[in-house]
Amino acid sequence: MCGIVGYIGEAEAAPMLINGLKKMEYRGYDSAGIATISNSKIIVIKNTGKISEINSKADFLGLHGTIGIAHTRWATHGAISVENCHPHISCDSNIAIIHNGIIDNHRVLRESLESEGHRFKSDTDSEVIAHLIEKYYNEGGDEKKAVLDTVNLLSGSFAFVTIFASNPNVMIGARKDAPLMIGLGKHGNFLSSDTVSFIDHTDRVIFIDNFEIVILTGSNIQIFTFAGEKIEKKVTQVAWEAKDTSKEEFAHFTLKEIYEQPQTLMSALFQDRDKIAEICSVIAKSKYIHITACGTSYHAGLLFKGLLAKMVKIRSDITISSEFSHEVNFVGKDSLVIAFSQSGETADVLSAVSEAKKSGAKVFSITNVVDSSLNRESNMKLSINCGPEIGVAATKSFTGQLALIYLLVLSLLGDEVKLAVLESIAGIIAKALKSEEEVISLAGKYKDCNDFYFVGRSLHFPIALEGALKLKELAYNHAEGMAGGELKHGTLALIERGTPVVVLNPEDSTYYEMLSNASEMKARGAKIIGISNKSNDVYDEFIQIPMVDDLFYPIVEVIPLQLLAYHMAVMRQRDPDYPRNLAKSVTVK
Repeated sequence: MCGIVGYIGEAEAAPMLINGLKKMEYRGYDSAGIATISNSKIIVIKNTGKISEINSKADFLGLHGTIGIAHTRWATHGAISVENCHPHISCDSNIAIIHNGIIDNHRVLRESLESEGHRFKSDTDSEVIAHLIEKYYNEGGDEKKAVLDTVNLLSGSFAFVTIFASNPNVMIGARKDAPLMIGLGKHGNFLSSDTVSFIDHTDRVIFIDNFEIVILTGSNIQIFTFAGEKIEKKVTQVAWEAKDTSKEEFAHFTLKEIYEQPQTLMSALFQDRDKIAEICSVIAKSKYIHITACGTSYHAGLLFKGLLAKMVKIRSDITISSEFSHEVNFVGKDSLVIAFSQSGETADVLSAVSEAKKSGAKVFSITNVVDSSLNRESNMKLSINCGPEIGVAATKSFTGQLALIYLLVLSLLGDEVKLAVLESIAGIIAKALKSEEEVISLAGKYKDCNDFYFVGRSLHFPIALEGALKLKELAYNHAEGMAGGELKHGTLALIERGTPVVVLNPEDSTYYEMLSNASEMKARGAKIIGISNKSNDVYDEFIQIPMVDDLFYPIVEVIPLQLLAYHMAVMRQRDPDYPRNLAKSVTVK
């Protein structure tokens, strides 16, 4: 859950690396650091805090050299401290490394290395990589062999990049269960965990797969397996434009991405209809369907499950990916596993897919990143095409997922009329965004409330979960999402005078039952915030959403919930782009 980037080429490395770190700060923002090689010495600047804060204390641009590595951290092992910042350096200061992932056997390796005289400066699992490479390099003087000997001792997940003061013309990276890719520039090459770090300079990429290392020497690129066998890889041209990673006129990436949704929804719907028909055929013929995802993507999966049952009469199961291994016995050759992941690099999702494939299941994935690890592991795949999502909390990627879900369900039904309506939803979302002023007023009234509840029935229940998650992520309010029928099973005991309850209650088949639930809570002192196309006296507060076909309300009603979470965060002086303790891509378990 960190961002790593290295550069080797003709230009000064530090400006390239600073730009890359700023682009990747959504992957981790506890601390950051850069190391370059100048006059055959590794020079390091690193500290805690955000990149701009660190740069104000110590000038990153003061680092010279045409080779360097950089890291932005989200802490897993070891406290947020200067000592635990990356890059990490070997005892003899000849080797520097940056690492994304978790080394499961780091304690055993550390004890062995310490017994041999290695001196550790941090509490991180990552530092063992620097000392292992040092050990094997000092034994044989061969950079490639030192890295191969190291990776074959490591257990866990890792993508790391290493440089050598004794040879400033070589940079080596390795990958197992964490993303790593090469960016091919005109005057230099990059090694990174994320294309966004170098997209200003090149859109030509080589994706490194599991159990592979890459050696960059100037413009020369060599890729090997962990067994040392040389392999060839294709070059991919990624479609994202550099301008997509700027905030433009918006105060935060999160708000910009909320407002991009009319466009990104249309991008998600721009699919090859023959491919959609092929995927629908597989779904229709599958005996067992298992949906798996985490976080916001799990809520999208819940809606998919509900729509398959309600509209197409297809039964499916859904499992949080971190729990999938406990249910894998139900997955076999007649199963289809449908995996959702914005990044396509979510560790628990990748683990679930790996388990499913071992059981003989087919895998269909929905991601936002073309050529992500999940895509490469899947038999069938679709991209939501929404471009880089920098805000840690998913917004446009969620509605992109919903758009694809509706496209699949309506294609399964062969309902051309509703498919045409689906393509008009982008305009409806634009109308829903006009509720922002009312949402700002609402946020001002309730920003100091400690507890929020979001309630919905049927297809609105997953959106209630998503609304609660957004508020927790961005504003740090305690929030729960729940099904309306479950209120009497415990939650009513928590309702006190003034407790805000958001009810998702558009005028559909759940409308009157939800009004009854709202009345029950209001009778116990709750402040009822109605999200609906129709006002009602039960509501103490009301946010109006545009009227649409009943089927599509979930896509529309999530918009004011995203705006509410964003403005609550701003009013509570939280940073909505970088919530505390969270990272965008959960690439470690």
